[in-house]
Amino acid sequence: MSYTLSISPPSLSSPLLPCLRLALSLSGVSFSEQEGEVKHPTVTGVALTCPDGTVLGQATAILRFLSSLAPYANLYGPGDSFSSSQVDQWLSTAVSSLLVPLTALKSDAALAPRVKKDVEQFYGVLDAHLATRTYLACEYLTAADLLLGPLLTAAAEAAPPGDRVNLSRYHATVLAAFPSSDPSAAAAASTPAAAAAAAAKPGHSGLSLSGVPPPVTTQLFKRERTRIKELLSLPAGSAVTVSGWARTVRSADAGKLLFVELNDGSCAACVQCVVDKDAPGFDAAKPAKSGGTGASFTVKGTLVESQGKGQGLEVKASSVKLLGAVMGGNAEGTVPGGALYPLAKKGHSLEHLRENAHLRARTKLHAAAMRIRHAMAFATHKFFNDQGFLYIHTPIVTCADCEGAGEQFAVTTLLTTDPHKLDLKLPTVLAPEVPKEEEAAAGGEEGGEKKELSTKAKKKAAKKAASEAKRAAAAAATKMRPDPVPQPVGSVDYGLDFFQKRANLTVSGQLNVETHACALSDVYTFGPTFRAENSHTTRHLAEFWMIEPEVAFADLEMDIDLAEDFIKYCVKYALETCAEDLEFFETSEFGEKGLRDRLRNVSENPFKRLNYTEGIEILQQHVKDGKVFEESNIVWGMDLGSEHERYLCEVVFKKPVVLMNYPKEIKSFYMKLNEDNKTVAAADILVPKIGELVGGSAREERFDVLRERCIECGLEPDAVWWYLELRKFGTIKHAGFGLGFERLILFITGLENIKDVIPFPRAPGLAEF
Repeated sequence: MSYTLSISPPSLSSPLLPCLRLALSLSGVSFSEQEGEVKHPTVTGVALTCPDGTVLGQATAILRFLSSLAPYANLYGPGDSFSSSQVDQWLSTAVSSLLVPLTALKSDAALAPRVKKDVEQFYGVLDAHLATRTYLACEYLTAADLLLGPLLTAAAEAAPPGDRVNLSRYHATVLAAFPSSDPSAAAAASTPAAAAAAAAKPGHSGLSLSGVPPPVTTQLFKRERTRIKELLSLPAGSAVTVSGWARTVRSADAGKLLFVELNDGSCAACVQCVVDKDAPGFDAAKPAKSGGTGASFTVKGTLVESQGKGQGLEVKASSVKLLGAVMGGNAEGTVPGGALYPLAKKGHSLEHLRENAHLRARTKLHAAAMRIRHAMAFATHKFFNDQGFLYIHTPIVTCADCEGAGEQFAVTTLLTTDPHKLDLKLPTVLAPEVPKEEEAAAGGEEGGEKKELSTKAKKKAAKKAASEAKRAAAAAATKMRPDPVPQPVGSVDYGLDFFQKRANLTVSGQLNVETHACALSDVYTFGPTFRAENSHTTRHLAEFWMIEPEVAFADLEMDIDLAEDFIKYCVKYALETCAEDLEFFETSEFGEKGLRDRLRNVSENPFKRLNYTEGIEILQQHVKDGKVFEESNIVWGMDLGSEHERYLCEVVFKKPVVLMNYPKEIKSFYMKLNEDNKTVAAADILVPKIGELVGGSAREERFDVLRERCIECGLEPDAVWWYLELRKFGTIKHAGFGLGFERLILFITGLENIKDVIPFPRAPGLAEF
C-alpha cells in the first residue's frame, strides 16, 4: 500500500513540504512524490492520495490523518484530548499567522508592510509562550513544531525575528531536525517513538529494543483540574478548574472582591483568581476564615485577559472552595490565621526554611530547586539509556568500604529496638579456649612445671603438624572464598549480628556495579549513598545521591569523554527545559547573577585537560606571583583543597578543568597504576563555583597489582575477595566515574549550600524530618 504526495509546480518551494515529508516518514508508510495538480475539485497545491483513492488537501488534515496511522510517533502528543487540541490549535495558528500572509505576499508585494506587522506581532506572542517551553505543545517535537519550523524560516525573509531570544532558541532547536542531507531521519530522532525505532538501525548508539515503546497514555487516571503550567497556554475564554496553595489572599473594592494568587508547583508562575462576592465560597475564602497565605483552594471559572500589570491571564471565578485553612491564629491550631504559620508572606532566611523543611517546598526557591532536581534526574536516565547503558540497582547495605576511608554508618541489630533499655551490653569476641592436651604440653598441671617431650613424641608431633599443614594448603588452593578476617579479642562480636559480620551503609555503588559492567558492558547506578563524615561545610551531606557509570573495554580518556558529554548534556537540558526556574535563580538574592551565561560557557566550550603535576606547577607559580591561599604550601603529592580547585577553573582557565594522573597515595586502591609506579590513571573534573564535581578512573584490571594496592592502602584483600575475582575470570580494562548529584544541582542553580538542593538534608545533628 503506497501513498502519493502530489505537488503542483507553484508549491515546490512551499515550507509545507519538509513537514509533510517528515510526517510521512514517521508514520512508517510507503510513499512517493509526483509533480502536478491532483484531479480533485476542492484540492490545489499539495495533496495526499491514499491507496483507496481518497484525497486529502490541507496540511493540517494530512498531519492529523498521518498521526492516526502511527499513534506511537506522538505527532499529536501522548494521546490525550488536551494535548491533541493544543497541537491542533498551534497548527491553525501557524497557518493563519504565517502561511496565509506569506502566501498572500507572494501574489501581492504591496502587502509587505502589513504582513511584516502581523508577523512581528505573532513573533511576540510566540516568544512569550516559549519563555518556559522547549516546544509548542508538548515536551517533545510534534506536528505543530514540524510545520512552524520551516514557516519561521520563510517568514524571516519578510520580517526578521530580531533579538527575541526564546524564539531564536526554539527555531534553532527545530531546525536541527531538518539537515539538508536527510531531514526525515534527523527529525525521526527528535520524537520519542521514532528514536526507539531508529535504535535498531546499524550504528545507532542507543539500546536496540525488540519493539517500539508505547505512548504514555492513561485510560483511568484523569486530573480533575488544569495544571497552571498548561492553563497559562490556553486561550482566553477557556473554562478551567485550578487547585493550589495561596501565595496571597487580598480584598478589594470595599470587600466585594477577593484576589487569590494560587500556585500548584507545576511551574514557577502563579495564576490570579478574581472572586466576586456573589461567587459560592466567597465568605469562606476571606483571610479571616481561610487564614490567607498557605490555604488551599479549588477555583472554577473562566480564563480572561488580566487587567493588572505583568499578568497575561487570570481566572474569573464562578466558584471557590476552601480545601484547607491555615490554622495559625493560636498555639493550639484551632483559630484560622497566619500569625504562627512558619511561611507567612515575608522574606525568610534559608536557615529558617531548613528548620521548616516539611513546608519549604511551598516557597519559590525550594520549588524551583526541586523542579530542576527532577529535570536533572530525568536527563541522567535519558542520557545513559540513549547511549545504551543499563540501569543497575546496587545495594545500600554493604560489607565493603569502597573508598577505604572508614567513614561509614554501621547497620546492626545488636543495639535492640528499645531506645530506653538500660545496661545495654554488646557481645564481644572472646579469647579461644586452649585444648587440655595443649595446655598440659605447655605447662603441665596447674602450678606444675612444663613436661619435656621425648624424642619420639617430638617426631610424631612434627609429622602430624606437617600433614595438617599440607591438607590445609590443598584445601586453600581449591577454596573459592577465604575465611572471614578474624576479629580482635575484646571487639564487638558481629558474628552474632544480623548479617553475621559488620555491615554498613554504602558510600558508593561502584564496586557492585563493576560486576555487571564485566558482563553487560556499559552500566550505571544512580542512588543514595552515605558517609559518616563530621563535616559542617556547605558542600557536604551525610546522605547524598551518586551517579556512577561504568564502561567496559574503556580507558581513562574514554571515561573523561563520557563525563564531559554527560555534564554538557545536563547543562543544555536545564537551559532548554528549565528556563523559567533558571531565570528565577539568576535574579534571586540567594542565586547567582550571570548564571545562564556561566552555564552556556560550560556547554559550548571544551574542558581544559591537564595532568595533576601541571596543575601543581601552575598553583606554585601563582603563589610565587603573590596569590595567597589558606593553604599556600603547594607541594606535589598533596590533596588539593576546594580553594585550589576553584582557582584553577574560575581564575586560571575560566572553564571546567580535568586534572589527570594523580599520585597513588591520595587515591583509592582500585585505580589503575600507571607505568611510572607513582601515579594512577585517575581524573577529577573541576567546575566553577563547586570545585570537584566528578571523580573517575580507569580500574586496575591486573589481579596481582590490585591485590598489592589493597595491602598498600590498608585494606585486607580477603574483605573484597569477590572484587578481586573479577580479575581472575575474564578480566577486561574498564573505567568509570562518580558524580555527586547534589553538587550537580548546586552547579546548575547557583545556590551556595548543598542542604538547599535536597528535600530533607542529612548532616551532623540534622535528621529531624
